[in-house]
Order: sequence, then C-alpha cells, then structure tokens
Amino acid sequence: MIIWVIAGLLGLATGLRIGWALVNKQSLVSTAMILALGSLGVVAALNWQPLTLLIDTLLHWPNVSMGLSQVALIACAAGSCVMITTVSSIRSPATAKRIAIAQYGVAAAIAAASLVVFFAAGQQPEMAPEEYLRRNLGSQGVSLPWLLPLLYVLLALSLVVWAGLRHSNRTRRGRALFVFTVGIVLILLALAFFLLRAVGTSGLVGVGAAATLLGCAMLVVAAGSLLPSLEDWFGARGELRTIQPLLDELGRRHPDVGIGVRPRGPLVFRVAERMSLISDALFLEATAAAGVLHPVDPSGAAAGSGELDDHDDAALTAEDDQAAPDVSPVEQAHAIARWIHADEDFPGLSWLRQPTSYSDREWILEIARQYRRLTREAGADRRHAA
Repeated sequence: MIIWVIAGLLGLATGLRIGWALVNKQSLVSTAMILALGSLGVVAALNWQPLTLLIDTLLHWPNVSMGLSQVALIACAAGSCVMITTVSSIRSPATAKRIAIAQYGVAAAIAAASLVVFFAAGQQPEMAPEEYLRRNLGSQGVSLPWLLPLLYVLLALSLVVWAGLRHSNRTRRGRALFVFTVGIVLILLALAFFLLRAVGTSGLVGVGAAATLLGCAMLVVAAGSLLPSLEDWFGARGELRTIQPLLDELGRRHPDVGIGVRPRGPLVFRVAERMSLISDALFLEATAAAGVLHPVDPSGAAAGSGELDDHDDAALTAEDDQAAPDVSPVEQAHAIARWIHADEDFPGLSWLRQPTSYSDREWILEIARQYRRLTREAGADRRHAA
C-alpha cells in the first residue's frame, strides 16, 4: 500500500508536469522533469511484489524487474541532471540542448551496458525485490551488475545536489527546489549504502532500512515536485477572493469589458484573466474621470502603445498630474480603491500609475486588496448600525 502511495504521488507530479508542458511551450526542463519523476515512479512501482512477479512472468526472466529498476534509476538520474544543469546554465538554448542530448546519450549507453551485464549474470530463482538485494549485494561475483549503474547514479545525483543547494532560495520555486534536493540527498544516502554492499562492505544498516530510506526519499522528491502546484493553487484561490469584490463592481459598471472572455485552464490563468479585466475597467473609469482621450494604464503607458505620447503628456500637465503622488504604495492604492468604492473625486492619473516597486499584477492586487478592505468595513458598519 505504501509503495502505491509513493508511486501515486510521483505519478501525480509527473502528470502535472505533462499538463504544464501541454499548456505551455515544451522545454528541456519540462521534459527532464517528466523523465525524472516518471522514472522514479517506475522504480517505486517495480518494488511492488505482485507487479514484479507479473513482469518477470511476461518476460520469461526471473527478477528481470530488478534490471528494469536499474534502468529507471539511470533515467531518473539523467533527467534530474539535465533539469538542474539546464536551469543553472547561462549558455544559449542551442548549446544547452546539445549538452542535454550528450547527457542522455551517456545515460542510454550506461543503461544498455547495465542490462547486458544483468542478463550476462544469468538467471536466479524468483524472489522478492528486498530478498534479491539482500542476496546479491555483497555476495562474491554477483554484485557486479550493480556497480556501473550505482556509480553513474551517485555521480549524476551528486551534481544535482550541488546545483540544487546552490540555487535554492526563499522564492516559491526556490523552496520547491530545496525540498526536491533534500529528497535527492536521501536517495544518495540509500544508494551509497547499496554501493558499499556491492563492493563487499556490509556496514551497520540492513537492506530493509536502506529500502525504507529510499521510499522516504521518493516521498520527499514527490513533495518537492508538487509544492509549486499546491502553492500556486492556494495562492490563486486567495487572490481570487481578494479581487472578486472589485471585479464585481467594475463588471457592473462596464459589462462589455468581459464579452468574449472564456476563462479556462489552470486557476492561475483565470486569475490573470480577471486581473486583466480589472485593469481594462480601471482604464475606462480613469478615462471618463480625467477626460483624457488616450487612457493611461496603471503601469503608466497609453492604451495600445508602449509609452505615453505627446498628447498624453500635455493632458497630464494640464491636469497637474505629471508628478507621482508623494505617498506610500498602500496609501496610493487605498486612494484608488476609495475612489471606486465611495464615488469620490478622481485623485488623478498619476495615482493610478503603479509604483516602481510593484509589478502590474502586484499593483492590481494591491488595489483589489484595499477595495476588499473597504467593502468589509462598510459591511461591518451596516451590521453595527442595524
């Protein structure tokens, strides 16, 4: 049951990466992540004894699933290595692609050699994966098929750990990379024990304990892979609640803004689409309030152009709006929200411009946050008066 939970989580992470790759442009990083997570899920599934027995029976070779597990581990290491080296590389996309192809070529050669050595070692009686490892790792002569794949996987994953720890940070993606890297570290520890067994050093940890450690490592890797999607989903839900009151009000005033819009796809895309509707409606409100022929968006650019033209500059000067407001960004957003909420006088086009420390998305979100705060305070006042 635990094995299928691990395989299911890794399969879910792989499916999310595949879905992301289908929605967005396919990239080396997406392909490498799909390969790494999918291969690790295969390793987990191949350790389920009924599936192991089924594959061995279908292929007419006892314990052949263990040889396939070696190939899956090599594929996981190759995908992880390509992913981390591509993310951290400053080379051109063409050069990064050639390096990735070379890495996959080396991994394919090692996987082929590992299978040749595995089959050359001959057949053994059918046994459970853990029993197979206990009998073969550390036994004289029969541990040779494990040396080549283990050495490659340890080398590749060591590079992944070094690069992963180097590029981990406090951002959403950086935290996910750190958790993913911790899982890779645990995989390295488990495989290092298997390597010691393969060269004849038994150590103090049994095969069962190392296999358990490997299972825990897979769970951590799956958690690191799923963490960005979970944070994106919960973050998008929170942002949707924040912008909904402002979206409803502006949608009531400008119902034609959203004509033809069909929000679909991931939740973060739908939130971005609704923020775009808020931005368009704010342009219309500002245009009507300021009487400027060419509306100015919150980023300071004229609608339909990349920068303010001479006509807009003249209009702003006539309205005494050229200078940015000498207030904090929160106070600036609060003034815009109060203008929409209470139908106060328009504070000016310069107040609608986003501060330099805010992106377009962050600025719309801050205005929506202040508007939601005003609506909640107004609702509380009405309840108190009643």
